Amino acid sequence: MKLNNEIIESMKNHIAVCTVALVFLFPGSPCFAQRPDHVPGQLIIQLHYKGEVNEVLATINGGVSTSSKLSHIKQLSQRLNIHLIGFDPVMLEGKEALWAFRNNEEVFAAQLNHFVEQRGTIPNDPRFGDQWDMDNTGQSGGMLDADIDAPQAWDSATGGLTALGDTIVVAVIDCGFDLNHEDLAYWKNRKEIPNNNVDDDNNGYIDDYDGWNAYNSDGDVSSCGHGTHVAGTVGAIGNNGVGLAGVNWNVKIMPVQGSSGTESTVIESYGYVLELRATYNETNGDSGAFVVSTNSSFGSNFGDPVDFPIWCAFYDSLGVAGVLSAGATMNLDEDVDSENDIPTACPSEWMISVTNTTEDDLRNSGAAYGLTTIDLGAPGTDIWSTEPNDTYGQKTGTSMATPHVAGAVALLYAAVCSEFIADYKGNPGFYALQIRDYIFNGTDSIADLTEITVTDGRLNIYNSLMLLANCDYTKYVGMEWSVQPNDIRLYPNPTRSLLTIEGIEGDIVNVGLYNALGQEVPGVLKLSSKDKVELNLEAITPGFYIIRIQNTANIFSSRVVRY
Repeated sequence: MKLNNEIIESMKNHIAVCTVALVFLFPGSPCFAQRPDHVPGQLIIQLHYKGEVNEVLATINGGVSTSSKLSHIKQLSQRLNIHLIGFDPVMLEGKEALWAFRNNEEVFAAQLNHFVEQRGTIPNDPRFGDQWDMDNTGQSGGMLDADIDAPQAWDSATGGLTALGDTIVVAVIDCGFDLNHEDLAYWKNRKEIPNNNVDDDNNGYIDDYDGWNAYNSDGDVSSCGHGTHVAGTVGAIGNNGVGLAGVNWNVKIMPVQGSSGTESTVIESYGYVLELRATYNETNGDSGAFVVSTNSSFGSNFGDPVDFPIWCAFYDSLGVAGVLSAGATMNLDEDVDSENDIPTACPSEWMISVTNTTEDDLRNSGAAYGLTTIDLGAPGTDIWSTEPNDTYGQKTGTSMATPHVAGAVALLYAAVCSEFIADYKGNPGFYALQIRDYIFNGTDSIADLTEITVTDGRLNIYNSLMLLANCDYTKYVGMEWSVQPNDIRLYPNPTRSLLTIEGIEGDIVNVGLYNALGQEVPGVLKLSSKDKVELNLEAITPGFYIIRIQNTANIFSSRVVRY
């Protein structure tokens, strides 16, 4: 990704154009008067690593009238220092509030609190039927073998544990879950005592024994059909003589309630998942959860990543902790490359974007696509799965396609050798991308996805398992990226603190680090010699950045991840 002055100005102008349009058309109102795209009077901000929200608010409030003062509503992520801010939209315009935060040196990013929609589905009358998505024999009139080859994959692995004994967890973020369903096995926080109103494990979440409800910011997870259906595709218990089978037979589902409504709810949901996985990493498995993937069957149609910097950056933060995120694209016949979508247009390497295929191996005509944005297809039409109250039913949508991919990630972790798991624990962000590549390289090429998706294909978990069967994977010490064509090397990347850049020819004129909005990040200690630069990133917030290096002849840029 190149970052130069033109790109930076383009990012700023994009925001400015939207802001001007808002003020000109409807002062104090969102762009579309019939359906606002954000919550009036609310912002989401992310502070730098050691930033104090009360100090930032005190500074900003010192320059406004009492009636226009901003207030702290709640913290959305303690680990990433993300907060929900409120103000009176009658007294203070959103663009003015954004300007105030974006010009405060303690603020990493500031944005509006957008509305979010669950990706639409089309339910059918419940009946028992074969799962063509797992094994298509033409039982529903479809094409033979237009499936993910699950039975063949299950000969090698059925999910549950890694080779080193870690309990594999998939975090499903959705509208709710039937926690008592006969065919589902949910993760439980064994370090938490339920219903005692105490944060027993000191993870920042009170009574999160069953998971988390980001709508209410508590541990009371309620039932919902959509989330229960998605959970069943990921991991309905297999070979138990009951109901049907998920991609994994024994995986644990982490229920996180918070898939629609507002963006702040979504960010709180991701914050919970990140906290649990990061804690697992930091305690060597004593606390937290071994979350390897998230499922997100929701989003904001036509959302531009420029307007969602905190949401999009979360996939990098999750990624460097070892979590791949599967995201459903729009249920519209649209090209995401040109029309945009959140989350599937987010640029993170750890986000896997999914569209919907049918039993005839065709892209569902009501599902989006994109040669550079949509990674692959998965079965999502007339999919049988679990429903509340121990029932089963069919649904259609990209929502139904995506959990096949989130589940496939988990299944691969149950199949890889102990050496891979050990290396993954040492560098989770890098080896998570190797799992992603196994998913991508294992797809079945199908004509209807050719040249409209990144892989040209549909998920095939058996092929992916065969790619890793011999534990023949490339080992790296750290992660080194070469910026072509000049053989500039950055390492280690991702990094916790020190980043080294080598191979620069000529005198270095300038080195800059920029966030997703194109803003230069202050507080980065730089040490340079003739052909090498060292940056200390310890003081900045985890996430992805762009480094820009200018010498006497050229300008070079590359992505950098701080975890």
